[in-house]
Amino acid sequence: MSENLSAILKSWEGTRLRIYTLGYQSLSQDLYVQTLINAGVGVVLDVREHPWSQRPAFVKSNLRNALFQGGIEYCHLKTAGNPSKNRKTARSAAECLSRYRSHLSENNDCLKDLLVIIKEAEQASRPACLTCYERSYQDCHRSVLIEELLNLEANLTPIHLEPSIVAQLKPQRAKRPSLATTAYLAPALLPFK
Repeated sequence: MSENLSAILKSWEGTRLRIYTLGYQSLSQDLYVQTLINAGVGVVLDVREHPWSQRPAFVKSNLRNALFQGGIEYCHLKTAGNPSKNRKTARSAAECLSRYRSHLSENNDCLKDLLVIIKEAEQASRPACLTCYERSYQDCHRSVLIEELLNLEANLTPIHLEPSIVAQLKPQRAKRPSLATTAYLAPALLPFK
């Protein structure tokens, strides 16, 4: 571990860190971005091996542009991706995750890179979110990444986002009807005849 990385990690000892996760499967781009905005996410960490999708809205350039419009930074970490040979030949999600766990044990530099970005994002009050295709966190390699990140950083708090398009606004007081509206609708209530 480099001295700079050691210093950054040491400076965060005892600090609570959030890491969100969100898969875009079956989500529209609008719903995906609004969910991130609602959660206060500031940085999306794309952990797909190849940031390509059969859904054009989630191809790297289109996703990055949509996130930028929402005030969210985009970062692709190819090294954190699940190799296509694991995904294409596994007979089940469990087998695929087991293969990814083995892959990660031999290629774990991405964990340190992720942790640095997560800590820098939290320090800037712009928490990070791991993203990939799979909507179900348990069936995605994001779950393995979270497990391994927790082994490096016990103060990490994973939060799995549920999609929500409704902007989270401050509750507004109920508006009372104006006297003019009430009088117009019920002239019998007026004090004169």
